[in-house]
Amino acid sequence: MNLRLIKTIALALAVILAAAAFCSCKLTPGPDEGAEVTAAPTTTKAPDPEFSGMQVVMSSNGNDITLYDFGQSYYNSRNYQYYMYGMISPEQFCDSVIEELSSLLYMLDAADESGVKLTDEESQEIYDLIDTQLEDLLKHYEERVEEGVEDKRAEAIKILEQDLAQDGIDYDSFLELAKRNMLMYKLADKYYTGLHDGIEITEDDVKSYINAQRLDSMDLSMSDFVEAVSAFNEGSGAYPVVIPDDCFSVNHIYLGFDTTTDDEGIARTDTESRKEDEAKLEALFSETEDFDAFMELEKEYGEDPGMDSERFREFGYIIHPDLNSDYFPGFVYASMNLHDGSWTPTVDLENGEDTDTGVRELNFFKLKDGTDIVKVYTDSGVHYIIVNKEYKKGAVDYEVGDIYWESWADALKEEKMQELYQQLMEEWKTKYTIDIDETTIKAKYVPDRSDSGDDGSNE
Repeated sequence: MNLRLIKTIALALAVILAAAAFCSCKLTPGPDEGAEVTAAPTTTKAPDPEFSGMQVVMSSNGNDITLYDFGQSYYNSRNYQYYMYGMISPEQFCDSVIEELSSLLYMLDAADESGVKLTDEESQEIYDLIDTQLEDLLKHYEERVEEGVEDKRAEAIKILEQDLAQDGIDYDSFLELAKRNMLMYKLADKYYTGLHDGIEITEDDVKSYINAQRLDSMDLSMSDFVEAVSAFNEGSGAYPVVIPDDCFSVNHIYLGFDTTTDDEGIARTDTESRKEDEAKLEALFSETEDFDAFMELEKEYGEDPGMDSERFREFGYIIHPDLNSDYFPGFVYASMNLHDGSWTPTVDLENGEDTDTGVRELNFFKLKDGTDIVKVYTDSGVHYIIVNKEYKKGAVDYEVGDIYWESWADALKEEKMQELYQQLMEEWKTKYTIDIDETTIKAKYVPDRSDSGDDGSNE
């Protein structure tokens, strides 16, 4: 497992522990005190009296992983979907979780040897996170309380305690584990960040990296390009170095239709529900100066969460005829007609069946500077679309230090981090010892191994 995944797992587990189940009697957190934390509700499974959730199954240098902790990692592992679809065996999946948690323990050993510790302020961040999520979680539990119960909070806590009991753990022990684990994951993240920040790269390093990426990206498909741009917009990837074909991007103001449920429980879309809002917005266009002013209207009226992202607002949604099926039917059709003046999608007659080409009635408006806006109805709501950027086929233009450059520098730094991780992992395996109770782990999570004659040893 690479170091980036270690960091991701650590943070994800911390959030899971914080968001799953809290009690009502909050403590006053401090550097040496805890606060209530949670466990994911698991009311669909029966208690297993054979296993105690507090049993330590992995340990290194005073850092313990209990059977309960292992279960949290097990059900939230990145490999769980492969296990569920039968792509890996129960034994292989269990071994992968052991490997993930072993990597975490190695990191904590290294952090301890390096003298990395949490400050009081960093510990306080954990306690504040717990407090912040407490009420949301309790409200979630209250939704499971039957109508008519006077003290919903007290009943919600009882349900929480029942959930914890199913995992072989009592409430007080759970609070202890949750506090300890969240601090442990925070420390691992701090150590990782320190390693990452210590990696140095030069301008020449980045330029060489870009040139290498260009050679690898000359045949980039439109779908791959869009996926990479979306990852970049979400802050989780570098911008593509090559644009595969002529395309452009759009932004929009989106008004979602109201929905109602009929007597049979079927959701119905009310296509007339936004008429008043449509008229109000359209009356403003003739007095709206330009693209920037349009985007100010989007902030006030728009209902697309994607437009709340600064990068999506800046770079927009990529439009190309090959992406006609990637959006609500009608969205690409309207965008292409706005951009090209006239465009009709190709009807796909494969297998003798027509596809929804997305052809819709279009209405056009002009802003004060002459910029065109197109209005289209899709199945979900009303869209007022404006062209954002032009993307011409070929290498992406950049300047040192701009947003493209920085994304490539970050990607290069991540690659160097992986190289460092491989080196460190080999060192950690020889320096640190992890005690693993595979017998208990696999008796719990690979219950059929005895039937197959498997002795539980790693392949």
